[in-house]
Amino acid sequence: MSGLALGIVLTAAFLHAGWNYLLKKSQKKIVFIWWFLLIALVIYFPMFLYFWPKTIISAQGWTCVAATGLLHFLYFWFMGGAYERGDLSLVYPLSRGSGPLFVPVLAVVLIHEQLCLLGVLGIALVVFGIYLIHLPSFSGQSFFEPFLALRGGGSLWALCTGGTIAAYSLVDKVGVGFVHPPVYIYLMLAITWLLLSPYVLAKKRMWLKKEWIINRYTILVVGVLVLGTYLIVLFAMQMTKVSYVVAVREVSIVFSTLYGTICLKEKHGSQKLAGACFITLGVVSIGLSR
Repeated sequence: MSGLALGIVLTAAFLHAGWNYLLKKSQKKIVFIWWFLLIALVIYFPMFLYFWPKTIISAQGWTCVAATGLLHFLYFWFMGGAYERGDLSLVYPLSRGSGPLFVPVLAVVLIHEQLCLLGVLGIALVVFGIYLIHLPSFSGQSFFEPFLALRGGGSLWALCTGGTIAAYSLVDKVGVGFVHPPVYIYLMLAITWLLLSPYVLAKKRMWLKKEWIINRYTILVVGVLVLGTYLIVLFAMQMTKVSYVVAVREVSIVFSTLYGTICLKEKHGSQKLAGACFITLGVVSIGLSR
């Protein structure tokens, strides 16, 4: 991987963790998500118009678009719920780390793929990292507490978020083969926003104006970053191997932990940072083993 490609991917990782930090700071997470998805649809509409006339979508393509739209709706739903209940330095590493963890495990169970030694090592590192970020201290008395903590609201919602990441990753791998990526991504966001709208407008309408007044500038920033970071990654994929890009971008797990422990003053920073590093190493190992 060239220095330029590495710099681009690390920048994308830093910005991705950054917009999750801004989401964590918001008042009502699901309302904040609704707003920034709407802003993203407005900002990137010219891009969609540019590529749309050149795109022909087959039945298989529309199936993938519909499936990824539904899965991203669940992804943002679980993400909002996780940040309502748990720390950024817990939720982000757990959700981003468990996503790549689920993919090879499901591949072994469902389609009987064989894992290489590096892949097995990666899974072990992710599991150990997840254990560490739930550890309240490094004392022997805390040994069993992570197993109980995994049943907590924030952790459970984060694991559900990771499950949707694994699912939409598999769908998107197929979908971008049928639909040009900029059109595919835009349609996915549109479906996600439409699926979120009935709940937000019916149950959270009173928060729409308040959230906009308090966080309009951060909503605008996240509206740019939510698609912009992925487009940056796609650009890097043109410069180097996809497996390297996917692996390196998971450094965002460490960035998110630093955001949470330093900027938000979240507790148990040492354990979470150690766990985030192990999760990152594990995800990198899984990515490079493909």
